[in-house]
Parts: sequence; structure tokens; C-alpha cells
Amino acid sequence: MEFNLSEEQEALHEMARDFLSERWPLDRSRELLDARPAVIDEDVWQEIVEMGWLGVAASEEAGGIGGDVMTAAVLCEEAGRGVLPGPFESSLIAAIAIERSGDQALCKELLPDLIAGKTRVSVAIEEPGGLYGPETVATEARETAEGWLLSGTKILVPEGNEAEKLLVAARTPNGVGLVCVAADAEGVTIHRMDRMDAQSCAEVVFANAKIDAGTVLGGADRAQTLLREIYDIWTVLLAADLLGSAEASLDLTRQYASERVQFGRPIGTFQAVSHRLADILVNVEIGRSLLYGACLALDEGNDNAAPLVSAAKASLSETAVAAAETALQIHGGVGFSWEYGVHLHLRRSRCNAALLGDADHHRDRIAAHMDESWVAPVKA
Repeated sequence: MEFNLSEEQEALHEMARDFLSERWPLDRSRELLDARPAVIDEDVWQEIVEMGWLGVAASEEAGGIGGDVMTAAVLCEEAGRGVLPGPFESSLIAAIAIERSGDQALCKELLPDLIAGKTRVSVAIEEPGGLYGPETVATEARETAEGWLLSGTKILVPEGNEAEKLLVAARTPNGVGLVCVAADAEGVTIHRMDRMDAQSCAEVVFANAKIDAGTVLGGADRAQTLLREIYDIWTVLLAADLLGSAEASLDLTRQYASERVQFGRPIGTFQAVSHRLADILVNVEIGRSLLYGACLALDEGNDNAAPLVSAAKASLSETAVAAAETALQIHGGVGFSWEYGVHLHLRRSRCNAALLGDADHHRDRIAAHMDESWVAPVKA
């Protein structure tokens, strides 16, 4: 399997890094910790929209640039490196969900405005209770004499306070799927939640809220498949964000270790420091390979895509947190200070490591996909 990025993806990778380093410095992310919630400044947001980032994985017919999951992951990796807040990633996954639903009316009415940055749409999957994945969804959509109504609670909905439309995972008579709900519909109550990294998110309570057009994305035949597909794509984009954060933590520490002098030499020359950085570098590259493998599997529609996604998320969840914690320790006392960027990546990696399933959940998910033939017989 070829893991290298294409020339176009490499160019996008470099362009995104240059853009974010110039237009979204770490100083701005620090400022937003005191001015919660953290959302992209309007002028930067408009530049992102004009560059076509929201439609990077949408077809040209839908107003996108015809990219794939791997291309979207390239941008999310740089978003993680640059500590870019919402609503970029939530809008990106919403655009993917709408186009892949095949709902022509929804694609025509909502997708162009979403890609153009005129309408904010978010996806709501997580629920209270500490359980993860589409199979654990308890929110219910039912048909009544008054139309389709939605009841349940979602948590950690990205940009839930700013969204105008919500794509909500819910149980329907035909299984679990995504339904579209107006954020200001009767019966919808939104409460702000606080993430450690100040990212905008919300708890959304649905009390017999009316569902737009009374339809399930993907229709009765494909609703469950679509939700699982979107869950995997969103999870792999989170893994890409974690990869970018881990790379940034490693770069910050490598630079500091080469400049900080102790006992007459840079601390990076001491084995106690260099070996820890080497361990992080190895884990980052392992995570990168797992991420690219998962992206390729999703783009090719392989049957083993789900466990590969979980392998990438489990690995990079732990790697990103470990990279930030190592950075904090090697920086010493100044690592705890507000002026350094280490704490920004520690905050972000810890939050994203738990979103859409922590490492333990995804290891369990891998185990569930394993066939008995994979397990070697135990000798007496």
C-alpha cells in the first residue's frame, strides 16, 4: 500500500501550514482562552472559505474541489498543528455527510451555502453516559400525527451554539441514522459546555423537536451505513488533528532542547532528553502510517476501514497527549507558563483524545472486528 501523499496533497499541506502560521499564530489561540468560546475570527474564516477548505472533500458538482478523505485529513492535520478552533472541522464533516446522503433536496438547498460559509451546520453524535459509537445512540426520532419528532440529549456538539442546522444521530423505525433539525426549532434547547481548550461546544436537548422535512439522511435503506461511514470519517479527521498537535509539541520541544543550555551544553544532547524525543518521533510516524492507511481504506471503501480508523485514533490519542506531556516536562518550569505554547496542545490533545471514543473504546472496537482465525491457538 502506498502511503505517500500526492503532489497536490503535498502542495495543499505546505500551503495550509504557511497560511495558518501567518494568519493564526499561537498568540491568538492564547487570547481566546480568556475570551471563550474559541472560534475563528471572521476575516480568517472568510479566507478559509474562499480557499475552498469547507468543500475539500465535496465533488465539483456540489461546489467543492473534488478531494477525498485523505485530502481532508491533510487540512485537519494542519488545523491541529496550528490550534485552529471551530467551525472548520465541524463544517467539513457536515458537508461530507450531506453530499454522501444522496438527498438531492438537501444537497441543493443546504450544501452550497455551507461550503460558501453562509450557513453553519454541525453534527451531533455524542450522548451522556460515557458510551461511544452509533450503536449506543438513545436519541429517538418517531413519526406522530404532528409529523416527525425528535427526543433526546446530545453533548459536546461542536459549535452547537453557532450552528443553524444540526445533523443528529437518532434511532428511527428503520434503525439508527442522521436527521436534520433546525437549531432554533421549537423543542430544541442549547446549553453552552466548556472544553479545556475553550473550543465552542454545547449540550443540545431535544424535547419533541420537529425534524426538517421528516426525512432521514440516506433514506431507509442506507441510513445506518451512512451514519457509520460519517462516524469513521469524523474519527479519522480527529486522528489527523491529533497527529498535527503531536507534531507541533515535538517541534516546540526539539527547538527548546536545542536552545536551552545546562552544564555548558544544550539539554537536547543529554540522553535522558534525546531518547524521550526519539520515542515520541517514532510514535508520531507510526500514527501517521496508521492514519494514512485508514484514510486510504475509507477512500477505497475497504471492508477493514473501521478497525483501521480505530487503530489510528487509539494510537494518536495516546501519542498526542504523551507528546504534549513530554514537552511540558522537558520545558521544565517555563512549560507551565502562559507565554509558551505547550499548554495549548496539551489542552487540545486531551479533549480530542476523548471525543468520539477514547483509546480503550477503539481498542475494543478493533477486537470486535477481529475474526477468530486471527487468534493463534493457545498451546496447553
